[in-house]
Amino acid sequence: MPFIASGFLPLLSQMAFATLLLTGAPLLGQGNSPANQNANDVFPDLKIPTKASVEQLQAIVAKAKRIRPSSPQQYQAMQTAIRDASKKLVEKLKADPDSDIYRQAELDAISASVSLMTFFGPDAQKKTLEQIHEFLKNRKKLSLEDVQTGMMAAAMLELQPNKRPARSTYELLHTLLEDDEREEMQSLRVNLDANIRRLGLLGKPLELKAKTMDGKKLEIKDFAGKFVLVSFFTTWCKPYLDEIPRLKSHHAKYREKGLEIVAISLDQDKADLEKHVKTSELPWPVIHDAVENPLDSLQIQFGISQLPTVFLLNKEGTVVSLEARGAELDRLMQMLFDAPTPAPQKAPASKGTGTETKPEKKTSSIKTP
Repeated sequence: MPFIASGFLPLLSQMAFATLLLTGAPLLGQGNSPANQNANDVFPDLKIPTKASVEQLQAIVAKAKRIRPSSPQQYQAMQTAIRDASKKLVEKLKADPDSDIYRQAELDAISASVSLMTFFGPDAQKKTLEQIHEFLKNRKKLSLEDVQTGMMAAAMLELQPNKRPARSTYELLHTLLEDDEREEMQSLRVNLDANIRRLGLLGKPLELKAKTMDGKKLEIKDFAGKFVLVSFFTTWCKPYLDEIPRLKSHHAKYREKGLEIVAISLDQDKADLEKHVKTSELPWPVIHDAVENPLDSLQIQFGISQLPTVFLLNKEGTVVSLEARGAELDRLMQMLFDAPTPAPQKAPASKGTGTETKPEKKTSSIKTP
């Protein structure tokens, strides 16, 4: 443990790269690395000739793939060129659908479409998802790149409030790989199973029973009436380490208003975890997810395949967010604790009675963020 499959890592790298661009965050090493396009360089011409030959189309795709975009506009132009040129290649090569060139062009077209999903509206996203499902079902034998493309599409769809399209994509891939005996595919299938299980938690009570590192029993029902952040982490996960100050800040600010945090470590080495808890001065309970049988672990139970992962539970212990970290955590905390609550309006007095109807009592529990 953790069981994050090696085949999933390239997907995470693509997602991180696209996210940095789309949020406007600076890329690490930008302007200093020869792999990145210099800001003063002229963006290459990716225009597709009206009657482009197979060779010309292949050249455009290859040129676009070499680009290291430095803005969302460049990223969109690059992926659009790959998609459009690859679609034309597929059309030109349809007489030989079993050729390597055809299969690669088909994959490039769908991969670029996935990369562009963030720029699409709901209708276009739905159409692209249908194309992705059709593409995956029509492949005679899925390659590692095919599966990664499908997983990347699902991961992007997870960013939307409606998780059903993402879950359906994970489920399709899981079914298509059922009889695939290749080790790397079965490894990815474990991740797919985890993602399906995790998405299934949304809107349901979190059944958590464990012992903290100091030997105390902990259950979610112990926090009834409070909002709870459940953070899954490892001591070597840099994004988690970067998130600690944010978690501490929210915990200090909102604990008296009803916020609690429970951390679940997936570390194998207990000594490393104990050192981390002490040096980081974590003010919340920490659970070490170390069991004799990995299948009994909380990681397996809750389908954790990426780190860090943070759930938000409402006052009834129901999972209302699966990605409560970063800017999304700030938004959720502000919505829950800082948003002004309108004063209840008195109903107008009934004529002839001189009495007023009391407003219906409202609960402060939030079912869905």
